[in-house]
Amino acid sequence: MRAFFSLRARLSPLTVPMLATLMKRSLLLPILLALSGMTPAFAAMDDVGRAAPSVHRLKFIADPELAADIGPAEAARRLAQYVADVNTVFTRETVRSFVFDPSTDLQLVPPAAAPQCSYNGLVNGEVVVCISKSKRGYSHGGLSTSWTFPQKGVAWNLNWVAIHDPLRLSRAPSAAAPESTEKDYLGRQLKTLLHELEHVFGAGAGEYYNGVAVTDTTGVAPIADLALADEGDRYWWTRQNWRLDPLLGTVFEQRRDPAANRIATLEMIRFTPGTKASIDTDWTDWPKLGSSKFMAGTTATQVRVTDRDSGAALAGAQVSVWRNPGAGKPLVMLVTGVADASGRFVFDWDCGFSCFAVGKTTLLVKAHAPNRAPGASWFTIFDAFEQKAVQGLPMFTIDLALGGIDVTPPTVSLAAPSTATVGQPTLIAPAVVDNVGVWGVKVLGNDSIPICTFTAPPYTCSWTPGSPGVQTIRVIGVDAAGNTAVASANVIVQPPAIAVPPAVAMTVPPAAAARAPAQLEANASANVAQLSFIVDGKTVCSLQAAPFSCRWTPSAAGYANIEARAVDAAGNIASVSAITRVTPQLSISSVPPPASSPL
Repeated sequence: MRAFFSLRARLSPLTVPMLATLMKRSLLLPILLALSGMTPAFAAMDDVGRAAPSVHRLKFIADPELAADIGPAEAARRLAQYVADVNTVFTRETVRSFVFDPSTDLQLVPPAAAPQCSYNGLVNGEVVVCISKSKRGYSHGGLSTSWTFPQKGVAWNLNWVAIHDPLRLSRAPSAAAPESTEKDYLGRQLKTLLHELEHVFGAGAGEYYNGVAVTDTTGVAPIADLALADEGDRYWWTRQNWRLDPLLGTVFEQRRDPAANRIATLEMIRFTPGTKASIDTDWTDWPKLGSSKFMAGTTATQVRVTDRDSGAALAGAQVSVWRNPGAGKPLVMLVTGVADASGRFVFDWDCGFSCFAVGKTTLLVKAHAPNRAPGASWFTIFDAFEQKAVQGLPMFTIDLALGGIDVTPPTVSLAAPSTATVGQPTLIAPAVVDNVGVWGVKVLGNDSIPICTFTAPPYTCSWTPGSPGVQTIRVIGVDAAGNTAVASANVIVQPPAIAVPPAVAMTVPPAAAARAPAQLEANASANVAQLSFIVDGKTVCSLQAAPFSCRWTPSAAGYANIEARAVDAAGNIASVSAITRVTPQLSISSVPPPASSPL
């Protein structure tokens, strides 16, 4: 769910209740500035997305029921792996990262009894995660709050069925997790935790998922529903990678085995450029970055209508704009008009920055001109953040190209092998032609996430099957007019020659000193193709052959979660982990013997 924020400013008694209400629904800085009476200073766009790296402590407040069967120590050990998995994504995608001390950063108390979960006693530089025991049989929920993006923050209303062991996920249902620990952790807990932490750092105003599915209720041709789930949706066609952002959805797909699924999921998750720009911005200077220099005013949004073939401006084109009011209500007519001599039509959203507060950033634009088929285009919160936070454009722009009438779909064929093997790359060669021109080609498997998406040839696609059995490969072709055609082929996927994961054991020092080298050692079975040492979610060594020895230098005191991950030639994965205490300095005489994890 969306984040909301508190402003460090003196407010009048009348302003405080009104501001509190707005903060529950928005991260829109200009609204807050206007209400506080502050005068914004305009900032250079170079300030956006250029924050210095920062490390934030994660503190978990969990219902004691979640540790009843495993004990506090095991609960803390598992949560250390949660934080490491979060760091795998955040350190790759942003300048933000997290630390967790298993001895002090887990409190087993009901969130309702913890002051921090009610925004009291929070500490700058820390983010508190409040977790209740789910009564639904699966994990659910999530809200977030932060102050000054986020000198301090809270992710709350999380409801978990259990604290899982991320390295020991199972596909078998259990009493604690009827959906399986694999799906509950990857598809619910990890996704939601990332989602809320993105909010804590200021990303996701208006909630990205408001643009997932909107029905065109205008009754005006062409009817153009907005639907991420529609494989032929023109808006989402070139934005399929955005669905890998936890602010929008989840990348969980059932693959060969849970261990491989966890690694694949962490690798697939990607933040959109707009998300990255928001998270990587130092928002502590409210007056500077709270100006419309960061987010354009909505009073001068332009539609540019052009000829699809020549790119020439279409002066005199009739333009209509509707807005999605949300809550499943019909689209609301916002404005109609005529494009000027340069093919531009400028309009006002008629809600200012509050559009972002209540998710009114989804617009539908339609245009028609003589001797051309009418056209439609959507504009969502994604476009707003892309255009301003990433591209730094001076005003919001919606492009709409009109072309001749074309009702002939493309011709699509597919060349695919009759058999394939799990974990082995397989080439798929679609062939798509059209009487006017091919606009895009998409290759899909049994999963919902496309294997390949193309907007120009060549269309050769590499597919690595994740599970055995008969897999249906489909190719969708779309032309510039929006006509689509589909071809499919069945491929028999054989199981890998080796289906047993490798054996791995690790030896790490139970204590190490900051800024002093420490040695990490591992043993693995003979068929291992690669062994990696991963510290707090970041790979520090990756080795292809024994001896598996890694020299690691801790950067700061605290605790480190160390994972040894072995992958064999068939793609089977096995991991072990241990927690090491990192001290500011450690004398030689006080070094204890190393700890080992058995094979």
